[in-house]
Amino acid sequence: MHSMSQKLKVHIQTLRDKVGAAWSKGREQAARLYGQAAEKGAQVAACTADKAGQMRDLAADKTAQALALAGDKGAQIYHLAAQKAAQGWSAAKVRGHQVRLAVARHPVSPLLYVTIVALAVGAVSFKGMYTRAYVLNVNGEDVALLSDEGELENIVSGVETRVARILGEEYDYEADISITPAFASAQELSDATAVEDNLFNSVGAIVEGYALCVDGEELGYAATEQELMALLDEIAAPYMDENTVRYDFAEDVDIYPVEIPSNTEMDLDKLRTQLTSSRVEEAYYTVEAGDTFNAVAYSLDMTPAELEALNPDVEPAKLWVGQQLTIQQAVPALSILTQSEVSYEQVVESPVEYIETADMYEGDTAVKERGADGLAQVTAQVSYLNGVEQSREVLSTDTIQEPTTTYIYKGTTPRPVTASKGYYIRPISGGTITSGFGYRYLFGSYSFHQGVDFASSYGTPIKAADGGTVTYAGWQGSYGKLVVITHDNGDKTYYAHCSSLDVSVGDKVYQGQVIARMGSTGNSTGNHVHFEIRVNGQPVNPMDYI
Repeated sequence: MHSMSQKLKVHIQTLRDKVGAAWSKGREQAARLYGQAAEKGAQVAACTADKAGQMRDLAADKTAQALALAGDKGAQIYHLAAQKAAQGWSAAKVRGHQVRLAVARHPVSPLLYVTIVALAVGAVSFKGMYTRAYVLNVNGEDVALLSDEGELENIVSGVETRVARILGEEYDYEADISITPAFASAQELSDATAVEDNLFNSVGAIVEGYALCVDGEELGYAATEQELMALLDEIAAPYMDENTVRYDFAEDVDIYPVEIPSNTEMDLDKLRTQLTSSRVEEAYYTVEAGDTFNAVAYSLDMTPAELEALNPDVEPAKLWVGQQLTIQQAVPALSILTQSEVSYEQVVESPVEYIETADMYEGDTAVKERGADGLAQVTAQVSYLNGVEQSREVLSTDTIQEPTTTYIYKGTTPRPVTASKGYYIRPISGGTITSGFGYRYLFGSYSFHQGVDFASSYGTPIKAADGGTVTYAGWQGSYGKLVVITHDNGDKTYYAHCSSLDVSVGDKVYQGQVIARMGSTGNSTGNHVHFEIRVNGQPVNPMDYI
């Protein structure tokens, strides 16, 4: 608008200069005509007399010609011409006399008459060059030359309509507006469309800003690119440390300049909340008696690998009742990818060489000579997603200490069915756990329960949890009828409160073999089997092993 105002001021000054020039030119013409008037005034009388004489001579010649050509008709024409000539001569003498009298009475009047004539000529010329116009003033600045007053209303209405369309709400143009009559040439009149555009631009309905776009969706705006970059740095900061070399986003994130309505919200706090909120809330599953890791995964329509990825610190083979498993992970709206370059000491495991021997069963091993682990300095590039390691690429390895070899015996003799498999199964099929491992209130006092009670009907078969050798079979105080099996690794399993025993001391049993029948002997309140696992002589929670 400022440049247009300057241009208009130049136009108005040019108009004033042209009017002054026209006035000066008129005065010069008047002076020139005044000088000519005196000369012309003297010539008028002489000219009038000369003209009258010429007219008289001409009339005589014409009369003679007429008489010669037309006879009587020529005579008539002659008399008529003589009459007209006499009238013209009289009129000429009268007009000449009037002019001489006027000049004599008013010596300055010819200048006045000439001046009036010059002004009339100048006015006609000015009117031909210039037309009525109106100077549009907005907030104290001349901004346009309008051809008529009606243009202003159309211009203001156009501005209000365009601004309202952009802002999405009604808008009133409230500038201080005035118009002043003036004259301007057609070329100097302002184009109404251009004036409307300039006023619209001065309103500032559209402003320049920067958009933050995530996966093709503009989530928010800021006045500067630096503000959005700082916000992204802030969001990524919790996932970065002194080893981080760069960060990025799993989503397609872009920042670019945009033109937006001036009433567009630019709230960085709101945008921060949106970018750090989670799309899915975390959920958990509480382990119950009888659950296995795989069974829990399949019941939740997941694969064991997917469940394990959500629970990296959980050992699938060792669940306990009441343990919580993460089954649904909270995912932030903006996922952070980071790369770190780390340097650390890493143990280099002792290499192993196996020595076959027939003195051991197939699958069994024993260390003949244990070597020492080595040590290396490792530099690696580690990639993380929201702080969880995704991959690790070793960039260099420098040996600090060389490892030594470990020698292990490896059995070649086929394993008998009674050999231990190294894992345990439930001692009965089905049934209900009526008492777990740990402290409990029983018979009026608290005591530590060293096993797990599986209840079922009287006479239910009780099976060996793993292969081994029966090292006790008989009555054992509060246990009632008891079977103890010692397994190949030295662990022992106990089966108490039996109604009858199907094995004797020294028997070799295989995993799943029936060794007794359920009952309620010893300190018991109902039919069940009290099942224990003892490692290095100490009772452990059986549910961590089956």
